[in-house]
Amino acid sequence: MRRTLIGAVAIFAALGGAASAQAPQSVLPFVLKQVGPGVYAAIDGPEHKAGSNAGFVIGDDGVLVVDAFFTTDAAKALVAEIRRLTSKPIRYVVNTHYHADHTGGDQVLRDAGAIIIAHRNVRGWVRTNNINLFGDRITPELKARIEALPLPDLVTDKDLTVWLGSRKVVVNNVLGHTGGDLTISVPDAKVLFAGDMLWRRIAPNLIDGSVKEWAATDAAFMRIPDAALTRYVPGHGDVADVKDVAEFRTYLLDLKRLVGEGRKAGLKDDALTRNVAPKLRALDPDWTISDRAIAAEVRYMDQELAGTKKRPVPVAD
Repeated sequence: MRRTLIGAVAIFAALGGAASAQAPQSVLPFVLKQVGPGVYAAIDGPEHKAGSNAGFVIGDDGVLVVDAFFTTDAAKALVAEIRRLTSKPIRYVVNTHYHADHTGGDQVLRDAGAIIIAHRNVRGWVRTNNINLFGDRITPELKARIEALPLPDLVTDKDLTVWLGSRKVVVNNVLGHTGGDLTISVPDAKVLFAGDMLWRRIAPNLIDGSVKEWAATDAAFMRIPDAALTRYVPGHGDVADVKDVAEFRTYLLDLKRLVGEGRKAGLKDDALTRNVAPKLRALDPDWTISDRAIAAEVRYMDQELAGTKKRPVPVAD
């Protein structure tokens, strides 16, 4: 069942298992799951105290972390779990995109020794566009936290290979969610950290997205070598497989189709939402889609189809 992000991260819309590999789950804001040899997914817990998923890869001579959750407390708990499993240094944290539910704990990882790697656009957006995302729901405390987020140390708009000794980790630029997205794959473990390019049975946040680009990227996920054996770690929701990727892509395309049909019928605003919502829920009966989430999704999809959607604009270095 899908869940909705609560509290400070509500603006990010509504939000497969592997073996547990951690201390008692009740003390952690996430569930740690081993998804490959030396590869772990940290899945946001049922109370959504972490705000998103994260993970890490243990190599020969160090650790690479994927995303840093929303809160510093969750990031500190992640560092503690890494320390429990290995004494190797934490060398890198790769942000899959700029949204604060994935970058809020970056300073904790930097303090632990990590170099922050992100798409080049993240450096220009992480302290500004995150404030815009919250709009009038932002509090003074949250605004100050966002304005103090660390900027990435290493930025790229090209694919990267990071070596952890003999272990290869591939960082790829992809299109669809924000205009500044990265995925991280571990070829020898057949694991792909997809960030918010994949949500498992959870209504995605479309505020910055292009469904056209997004669907194309997810189709590419389904064509990677050994896709049937790959563990996909989404930005929200549990560990996924290639069937979950196909299901999520179908959700995006259904949303696009239904909104397009409503537009052709002359529907707009609340009338368009009332037309699309029951149809989309009928197609995904085991997904939980809140009224707030569907209203936002229809609005952003309508704007994309109309050519009026505003997406983040790259900032000059």
